[in-house]
Amino acid sequence: MKKPLSFLFLFIGLRYAWPSGSRRFASFISVLCMLGITLGVAALIIVISVMNGLESELKERVLSSVPHAVVSAPQGNLPMHYDYEAIVAQDPNVIGAMPQIADEIMIQSGSGLSGAMIYGIMPEVYPKHDLVRTSAGNEAFNNLLPNTFEVVIGSKLASALSASIGDKVRIISPRNIRYTPMGRIPAQRLFRVSGIFSSGVDKSDGAVVLANIEDVRRLAGIPKDEVSGVRFWLRDPFGSDHFISKVATIDPAVKVTDWRVSEGEFFQSVAMEKTMMSLMLALIILVAAFNMFSALIMVVTNKIAEIAILRTMGAQTRTILGIFVVEGALSGIIGAMLGTVLGLLAVANIDALLSSLGLNFYLGAGGNMPCELRYPQVALVAGGTILLSFLITIYPSLKGAHMRPAQSLRYE
Repeated sequence: MKKPLSFLFLFIGLRYAWPSGSRRFASFISVLCMLGITLGVAALIIVISVMNGLESELKERVLSSVPHAVVSAPQGNLPMHYDYEAIVAQDPNVIGAMPQIADEIMIQSGSGLSGAMIYGIMPEVYPKHDLVRTSAGNEAFNNLLPNTFEVVIGSKLASALSASIGDKVRIISPRNIRYTPMGRIPAQRLFRVSGIFSSGVDKSDGAVVLANIEDVRRLAGIPKDEVSGVRFWLRDPFGSDHFISKVATIDPAVKVTDWRVSEGEFFQSVAMEKTMMSLMLALIILVAAFNMFSALIMVVTNKIAEIAILRTMGAQTRTILGIFVVEGALSGIIGAMLGTVLGLLAVANIDALLSSLGLNFYLGAGGNMPCELRYPQVALVAGGTILLSFLITIYPSLKGAHMRPAQSLRYE
């Protein structure tokens, strides 16, 4: 008799999961819990995938518009003929390098004034795959010749200055102070806007100006045999630690600053926002799980007589325990599976889904909603939900399993 009873928990647990008689209300709550878990899991998968896509796109855009690493002197400037080729030759992760002069400036047009950072570059060396160059166009970069005093500026900066291609802007360098009969006056020069780039990164689009290195040298008053530093492009920007250690081995006297110094806080804020949104959606699953806990307590209370009958028939504690674990966890398992399928379908058709709701701003701008599905994360969400469903059933199941026949029938 014991052997058949040892397998009864599965069949009885599944039978208890369907509504009947006085248990209709508890079963109704179980169905609502299952729906809550389904929606919570689906929403969590969708949001995590969209945030993954946004994070990856932001990384691509930001790392395509800022120096991956800059080698400079601890104090002052580097020699113009600093041997950066030795670093390029010894690190296969380096795909490009270029001396540059950087200076904080004020840029003025006929209708606006703004602070910015000007970078003196060598257009012939500047990588052709760089997002800033491809956005502004090769012709704009090719126009950045010595003594032409032309600049390429970001789209947001151009908008703030109401400047267009061909317009003249005045660039003022507070670093290079000149003494005149009227007193100390910062160096300034008229530049022509040769091109406008749009990287999609506010920090670059709103405060970056590019010009020929020799023109910036004259503006900032940098000696001819010096540069601010050497800019490096890396094949894998996330491998900058190896690059820093390699440079320290080749030339311990220089200082290396990578993209994490200037953009690290930005990526941390993106990661924090992703985490907070995930936690908020996880609360939906948690609330549904606790509702399932309450429903299972009601089931145990309503099944006192059945528990007593099973115990008098010889059912062991683990059999009773298994019955209520199966019944309680069933809602979580079904909800997690349905939510996972629903989430995967929504992610696969995210543009059509958002368009039908009138929410796809990316599609209106000629693009697609960035979405990156990572299956380990999907498995973690689904597996965590199922595990939570099992954990929630432990207390009600133990309560029912440890009831004695006499105690169970006392109030019947």
